[in-house]
Amino acid sequence: MLLRTHSSLALAPMIALATQAAGQAAQPDLRVLSLRSMQVGRTVRVVGREIGRLSGPLLDVREGTLWLQHQPANRMVPIAGIDSMWVKGGGHAAAGALVGGLIGSVVGLAVVSGKQCQRGDTSCVIGIYVENAGIALGGMLVGALIGSGTKNWQLRYP
Repeated sequence: MLLRTHSSLALAPMIALATQAAGQAAQPDLRVLSLRSMQVGRTVRVVGREIGRLSGPLLDVREGTLWLQHQPANRMVPIAGIDSMWVKGGGHAAAGALVGGLIGSVVGLAVVSGKQCQRGDTSCVIGIYVENAGIALGGMLVGALIGSGTKNWQLRYP
């Protein structure tokens, strides 16, 4: 019993010191973590007071330096000088398809609104539906193509 209390008393200061040392460990730089998480070749934009605004495909991150592909030569950017970092995001194909489909549906309804079918003439009714659906699908396709071509920058740091 006496041995157990002495070992418990010796263990308490060791745990306190370990907890204190863990709290004082250097915090990782979020800029480095963000850059290292990106794949090589991804288009990035960095902004800083000393560096201005630079963008280009990511080549490498090593020894506190960001390497960007730049013409006529590759650029080395000190990571400590980066105030904000952006990545080029994907397009808006889904939103474009939705808007294009809605516009196509309205145009399709306007086109077929003047057409009339005789009662029981199913081929005429099917033709109107097919025509309206074709115009709506065409609008969706055009909207998706326009939406996928629009890229935006997404903030990665801070």
